[in-house]
Amino acid sequence: MGVFPDGSAKKLEKHNVKMRTGAGFYIAGFAASKSKTKVIVDGSSAQVRFQNGQPPVLIVRAADNKADPMSIVRIFRMKANKKQRAAVISAVGSFSVTSNQMDYLPFTAKKYGESSYYLTFDETPAGEYGVIVSNPNNVDEKMVIVSTFAIEGSEEEMGKGTKEEPKEEPEQA
Repeated sequence: MGVFPDGSAKKLEKHNVKMRTGAGFYIAGFAASKSKTKVIVDGSSAQVRFQNGQPPVLIVRAADNKADPMSIVRIFRMKANKKQRAAVISAVGSFSVTSNQMDYLPFTAKKYGESSYYLTFDETPAGEYGVIVSNPNNVDEKMVIVSTFAIEGSEEEMGKGTKEEPKEEPEQA
């Protein structure tokens, strides 16, 4: 759940994610291959949107709040296009393997009620974000659920530039 500066709250959208692995071949004097595994969420943008400069607060429900929230809650940035949002989980190349390369958003958490955490953020870069809460009591989770939100940037950050509306001249009497 997202909590806005005015005290209002809105549930984050929940999505069943797709996991996709794709491969590509690159030739630079020799052939090499690279494969990436991505978390993919349908839709180009989240419905819950926070304004940059007004730090968002999230209330995240877990199985209980006895675990360290840093070990079970992951908030990560996604790249968006017209159809979907995605984040790379791992990449395997001919000569290297990298995993857990997601761009995580750091947070501070406090216990909230019996089974939730109250999350605040020091940094709030503009972008589309996903939240995954794992259950430490269930190691064999079959389905990954991602809740989504976005942080709006200034027009300059969003690449739109700024345009001033012409001011109306006062009427002459």
